[in-house]
Amino acid sequence: MLRRLMFICVFAMFDFTTIRAFANDTAAELATGGLVFTKSNDIEMQSEDLFISMNEVRVQYHFYNRSNRDITTQIAFPMPDIPYGVDDFNFVIPTNDVQNILGFKTIVNNRPVAALVERKAFLDGIDKTEDLRKLGVPIAPNLTEKYDYLSQETWNQLVRLRLIQDSPKTDGILQPRWTLKTTYYWEQTFPAHQDVIIDHHYLPSVGGVVPMSASDLLKDPSNLQVDQSKGLNRFCIDQTFLNAMSGPTNKVWEQHFLEYILVTGANWSGPINNFRLVVDKASPDNLVSFCGQRVRKISATQFEVRLSQFVPTSNLSILILSPAQLAPAAPTNLTAMNCAQLWYQRNSIFKAAGYCFRTPRGIGAFGNAGCVYNNLADTPLSDQNRQAINAIQQVERTKGCAP
Repeated sequence: MLRRLMFICVFAMFDFTTIRAFANDTAAELATGGLVFTKSNDIEMQSEDLFISMNEVRVQYHFYNRSNRDITTQIAFPMPDIPYGVDDFNFVIPTNDVQNILGFKTIVNNRPVAALVERKAFLDGIDKTEDLRKLGVPIAPNLTEKYDYLSQETWNQLVRLRLIQDSPKTDGILQPRWTLKTTYYWEQTFPAHQDVIIDHHYLPSVGGVVPMSASDLLKDPSNLQVDQSKGLNRFCIDQTFLNAMSGPTNKVWEQHFLEYILVTGANWSGPINNFRLVVDKASPDNLVSFCGQRVRKISATQFEVRLSQFVPTSNLSILILSPAQLAPAAPTNLTAMNCAQLWYQRNSIFKAAGYCFRTPRGIGAFGNAGCVYNNLADTPLSDQNRQAINAIQQVERTKGCAP
């Protein structure tokens, strides 16, 4: 699903703060991005302004219909495939909304779009959507929910059709084997000789791995997604980046991977007149590397690419390294903190332990990159950290802070 970025490479590398994200194994990123519609010879993409960070992706397209007639066409936004197979389901999903896993929103000319959604289930490339509907099985099941309403006969049929793992029905937990494909779509009219501005925003799926020391990363280049035997370097990592990563001390780094599909921008009439990309690495202490042309630093954390007459032929891969940090213990001056500071201190402990935040406030502050545990009760905490949380909560109650 993820394609390599192959155009001329100019690396962007600089140092990055701590964003803690534990994982027991590699967590893959879900590539996304780019509106899709039937190729048009009359609609020009005047500009594309794209911003990518670990916490959000936002993009604005500026279109112009140069013809003498209104053009109505269907526009689609394909979400990343979700392979529900037990062995493959290691994707980091930033929301708990199965129907909108990335919190995707679209606005056309400053008005929200009520997009329709199509969801299908495929197994070995064959559409099994109707089979699941006939059996009364959700196409996008909750992997922790019990489906006790399914009869034993239905369960056995699902196993025979290889739609679920061959497991007893005793706990009622489905282990699906199909791949979920979701596409949002709507009809869009482009008036003759007029502009149409389309904005969309979503939360990225950020992949990550267990934190590793610089020496371990350099010992096996595949840890950095670099295949030296094939000369493949999806992030355009160069020696300057590697030197900064190793530095004077053998730091422990967390890796974060992001993917964005650019090639759908070639469906319009001619090249993109003005293309702008901004990549934000979140902290001056982070390292970032990606392939691009004429990359320049515009702030302590942001890097910009501006291109004219741009024809995207491949997609974008971004690597961000952050120095790992142990879970913080409660400071001794808790009473001097306000409610917001106490909230942040408490939840930073859960973040470090791998908790997946559910609220917009938690996701906005910490993100869910590399998270593992959906329930607080399941999140492993040391005795020291439990004591720290109890101390923080006691001060929060004293100050009357909201939960």
